[in-house]
Amino acid sequence: MSKRFLITFFILIVMLGQLFAQPKYPRVSPGATVSQMIGITEVKVTFHRPGVKGRLVWDELVPLDKIWRAGANEATTIEFSHDVTIGETLVPAGKYSLFIIPTQKDATFIINKNAELWGTFGYKQEEDVVRIIKKTEYLNHMEWLQFSFSKLRKNSAVLSMHWEDFSVGFAINVDTDKYVLEGARKAKGWEELNKAAIYCLENEVALDEGKAWIDKSLAEERNYWNLVVKAEYLAYGGDLAGAQKIMKEAIEMGKKMERVPHNIKEREEQLKEWETK
Repeated sequence: MSKRFLITFFILIVMLGQLFAQPKYPRVSPGATVSQMIGITEVKVTFHRPGVKGRLVWDELVPLDKIWRAGANEATTIEFSHDVTIGETLVPAGKYSLFIIPTQKDATFIINKNAELWGTFGYKQEEDVVRIIKKTEYLNHMEWLQFSFSKLRKNSAVLSMHWEDFSVGFAINVDTDKYVLEGARKAKGWEELNKAAIYCLENEVALDEGKAWIDKSLAEERNYWNLVVKAEYLAYGGDLAGAQKIMKEAIEMGKKMERVPHNIKEREEQLKEWETK
């Protein structure tokens, strides 16, 4: 195959690509995605944002008491990386469509198994996973429809829809401890075992497992970081003498490190506090 033929073939491919390439145009209701980590669970909402544009929205553009796609174009979708609870219903991890039935006083959120819908076309009520009714609020004007998260905690957050002056939201609850501990039980190496032990102590959960994990961490490598955690476990359990001994060892080790730990002064203050008790 000659060099001239290869050049000609390459030019032809480029020209064909340009010929069949489709131009792109902005959508009237642009797409958007918002996501939030609740503990270690990701919740992601994908939607299209219609604008008010001087129109009457509620009971005009969006009829009341009828199912609505909660946006424009394709159905709005919501994804959960772990199982969540909405109201009293456990919703398995996965991707779902999200609809709203607005009324004057409240709105019904619907989470439906079919996440591949265009608007409400093809919607089947028997595929609903959960329905939950929430009171509406009337807030400042929001020109472009918006989903957002608020009231974020370790185990929960509120997802709200706000468009024009109409706003409504619902709580998403997650068993964060359960999912963290499931992962922690697979931890290997001193550092991951140390992190698992820290989580248990800071959250006062599965403390017996936490104690076992910090001991395993120390067995793999005894260092400043896991000695500090071991001392804190001993102090939490009321063994201040043991906590002082281990913390002194940690501080001595930390001062000999090439890069002295940034929190060593805090550990020294903590040791003094234990010594005065």
